[in-house]
Amino acid sequence: MKYKNNLHARKGFTLLELIVAIAIGLIIAAAAMQLFIGGFLTSRMQEANAELQNSGIFGLDYMTRDIRLANFGNTRPDLNDQTPLGGIILTARDAVDTNTNITFPSSAPFISKGLLSHSKGNQEDVSGVKNEWQGLSNVNQTSDQLTIQFVAPNEMVNCEGNNVQEGDYVIQRYFLRQDPADASSGNNFALACDANTPTASGVTPVANPSTISGFGDAGQVIMPRVDHFVVQLGVRDSNNRLAYYSINQYRAEASKARAKTPAVVPPRIVAVKIAVLVRSMDDTKNQNIDLSKTISVLNQDITLKDTSTLYARRVYSTTVALRNGLGVPK
Repeated sequence: MKYKNNLHARKGFTLLELIVAIAIGLIIAAAAMQLFIGGFLTSRMQEANAELQNSGIFGLDYMTRDIRLANFGNTRPDLNDQTPLGGIILTARDAVDTNTNITFPSSAPFISKGLLSHSKGNQEDVSGVKNEWQGLSNVNQTSDQLTIQFVAPNEMVNCEGNNVQEGDYVIQRYFLRQDPADASSGNNFALACDANTPTASGVTPVANPSTISGFGDAGQVIMPRVDHFVVQLGVRDSNNRLAYYSINQYRAEASKARAKTPAVVPPRIVAVKIAVLVRSMDDTKNQNIDLSKTISVLNQDITLKDTSTLYARRVYSTTVALRNGLGVPK
C-alpha cells in the first residue's frame, strides 16, 4: 500500500511583522495609560476644586453673616478706634487708656492686646501667647486678625456653636491657628473663630457686661487648610471719600488725625473686606500648577513658602458693609 505524503509548509509572522505588531501594541497601551493618568489627574483637580469651593465660599458666607451684625445694639454709629463698644475692636481698656472700643473691665486683668484686630506693621508685634494673634501664614506675609462685638439681635448661635439669648453681649475673633489646635509645629493652618461664653440660659442676658469670660481660647474651625488671611477696613473721611486700609494703616491714620491742630475726627469705618487663600487637602500632582507665581490677595502680592507640594489654591474675598455703622452720629 502506498501512502501519499500530505505535509504542508506552515508559515508564521516574519520578524518585521512581529516588531510592527509589538510597536502598535505599545502605542495603544501608552495611549490607554495616558488617558488613565489624565483622567486621574482631572479627577484629583475636580475633587480639589470642590474642596476649595466648600471651604472658601461657604466659610466666607458663614463669617459675613456675623460680621454684618458688628456694632448692633450700640448707640454710636460712627466707628473708629475709640468708639465705646464699637463693632470693630481695635483697642481695649487698660490701666492707662480708657478711650477704647472695649470699655471693661475697669481693673486688671484687662483684655490682652493679642485678642484685638491686628495686621503686621506700625509697631504691631505678634503675640507670643498661644491662641492669640501670631500672624501664622504659609506665604511671605503675616496673616491678620479681626475681632468684632455686638449685642445679639435675637436668639442665635455664636461661632463656637453656643446658644446666645437675645440682648446678650457677643465678641468674636477670626484668626489663623494650627490645625489641630494642640499641634506645636507644622504648616496646616485653619481659620478659626473664638467667642466669649454667653450668659447661661435662664439668666437675664447682659448687653454691657463688666467682664468677658471664655474669650481667648482656640475657638472652632470655620475653614480648614487656609494659607493666608487678610483684612482691610473700608473708611470714609469727612469729604465722603472711601478708601481701604489695612488695620495697622488705619491705626496710623487715626493717630495722625488726632495729632493735628486742631484735632480731626478719624475716618469712619463703614465696611470690612476680607480674603482667604485656601488650599486643597492633597497634592494634586498637577505639573501645570506654578508654585513660584505671585498671588494677589487684596493688593498684597504674596509668594508661597512651600514650593514643592502641588496643592490647588484659590483666593476668595468679600466685602461687608457695616449696616450698624452707617448712620449719622448724634
